[in-house]
Parts: sequence; C-alpha cells; structure tokens
Amino acid sequence: MNFPLTNWTQLRQATLNGDKAGQQALATLCENYRAPILGFLRMRGYDSQAAEDLTQQLFLELIEHESWRRADQAKGRFRTFLLGILNFVLSRQRRHLGAEKRGPGQSIMSLDLMAEEGWEPAGVEMEEQFDAQWALGLVAGALATVQQGFLNKDKGSAWEILVRFLPGSGGPPTYEEAAAALGYSLAATKSAVNRVRTEFREELRRAVSLTVGAPHEITEELAYLREVLTRVI
Repeated sequence: MNFPLTNWTQLRQATLNGDKAGQQALATLCENYRAPILGFLRMRGYDSQAAEDLTQQLFLELIEHESWRRADQAKGRFRTFLLGILNFVLSRQRRHLGAEKRGPGQSIMSLDLMAEEGWEPAGVEMEEQFDAQWALGLVAGALATVQQGFLNKDKGSAWEILVRFLPGSGGPPTYEEAAAALGYSLAATKSAVNRVRTEFREELRRAVSLTVGAPHEITEELAYLREVLTRVI
C-alpha cells in the first residue's frame, strides 16, 4: 500500500504548484485542522462566533498571505507550525484591539515584523491545549468513520453496543450483557468486539499517518496521541 499524502507532502504540492491543485491541497489542510482549531479557541474562552472569525483569519493568513511557505518539516510537527500561525493571529488581534484603545496611527503588524521583534510562535501550555484538541479530533474522526461502516451495512444498533468497548466510551458492558443485547453467541460477540477494535486502531493509524512526514514516525505519534489522551479523557 502506498503511503498516503501527508500534511507535509500536500504542502509541498502547494509550494511546487501555484495552480488549482496547489490551492486544493491547502484547502484540504485547512479542513483537516478546522475542528481542532475551533476547539482550542473555545477552550481558551472565545465564543463560537469569535472562534469562527479567528479560524477564518488563520486560513486567510495561511493561504492568501502565503504564510505556509514558512513551514519547515525539520523544525517539528505540522500542527506546531500551524499553532504558531494561530498564535500570530491572536497576537495581532490583541495589538489591534490595543491600537483601537490608543487611537489612530497604530499599524497592524505583519508576521515578518513581529518575527523581527522576537515574537515567539507559541508557549508550552498553548501547544499542550492544541494537541489535546488535535488528539480528540483524531479519535472522533476515527470513530465516525468506523460508525459509518456499520451504518452502511444497516448495523447501527450493533454499533451502539460495540462502540462501548472502544476507548473513551464510558466503559463497556460485560460480554454476556453485550451478547444478550446483540442476539449473538458469546464467541460471536467477542469476535465482533475484536473486529471493531481492530477497525478503530487501523483508522486511527491511517488518520495519524496523514499528520507525519514519513511512515516510521507513525508509531511515535500514536504513542504521543495516547499520552495526550490520558491527560484529557
């Protein structure tokens, strides 16, 4: 199986192609990170409208102002780069609000100028909060994909029982209770639980594979994902 297009390879496509394909690669990246960004902003106290506005400003900065050209895979994870741009957007907003209070004559700083002044992309606390939203988003996406597979087979009722055996689902019933609810034998129930766990792990691994730069980084990122989730679930 070919290694799928990662955030970094999509970004390289955008760099090499200024055409429609390149723009689509950037749009896909934005869509992949939309939910974690919104969740992060809500966690930091912004209401839904403010979070939406700031997310749009981030995407505007990333695409129209071509801040994506600053990305450097050697410096770390793509989401860390993205968080740096988001922190710039938040810093610029604070400066703008401060300028409004001081009166006219205050300019809104560019990313280049703020970098020259020693602006730091993001603190440790911000990165941990953003990673928590990223991790929860990956899990939610993996769950939704596996669930859709059940719905496509008209097995939605089975999913409602089997999903409780997956992480973060509030604790599973006993196998005997699940077998009675499903109308399966005990052996068939255990087999169904193993299958749904395998499907979930595979989908989560696929989702993580899109966020790293090379196949060998997947295991490391999955371990980090588990570490983050133990702090937030």
